[in-house]
Amino acid sequence: MSWAELGEFALKHWLTVVFGLVSAGLTAAYRRLSNRVKKDQASSKAVQEGVEALLADRMIYLHNYYQDKGFCPIYAKRGAETMYSAYHNLGGNGTVTELYNRLLAMPTEKKEG
Repeated sequence: MSWAELGEFALKHWLTVVFGLVSAGLTAAYRRLSNRVKKDQASSKAVQEGVEALLADRMIYLHNYYQDKGFCPIYAKRGAETMYSAYHNLGGNGTVTELYNRLLAMPTEKKEG
């Protein structure tokens, strides 16, 4: 084997090792990034569900509070609209929609007498 052949063999061998290390490094980085994205998605879902639950709770409270008063002022209806829009955009529906519609149907001022 000549020096040229030996040099060519070493060069081919080192390139294989270098490409193997680069490939392993990229694979490890991808796995770490993938795991982080999964954790972030789970955390984001938990926050979304928590906010949805808080909005639903607040909407139920508003409905009950103003139902007891017999009216719902305009400012409270506007606040309810904002909360319901966010609640609905987060995927909420059902019972809160019914309560929201009842809240909007209430008179805006207290009845005289």
